[in-house]
Amino acid sequence: MLRFLKAAQSEPKLEHLAFYLIELCLVEYEASRCTLQITAAWTPLLCKHARYDVSQIRDCAEMILKVQKVARVGRLKVTYEKYMRPDLSGVAAIKPLERLPL
Repeated sequence: MLRFLKAAQSEPKLEHLAFYLIELCLVEYEASRCTLQITAAWTPLLCKHARYDVSQIRDCAEMILKVQKVARVGRLKVTYEKYMRPDLSGVAAIKPLERLPL
């Protein structure tokens, strides 16, 4: 993830959001099917670095969005509460997308 964030020249808030979503998915069994072999990014630069395109990550991206939508009300709220902290940019408060723009 750090490699892709560096390639994207990301801001700290984007980095915090990326790690928030990763931590949410660590406890989700469904996320285990998303491995490095099928994970990628959707900007041309990151696609170049990852060697994947949008069609190859669509299912995993939809699963991540679903996990983000229930994070606030789910059984395991520790990650949500952690990423509400100001030192982590409060990224848990970012409203999830209604649907992916893919």
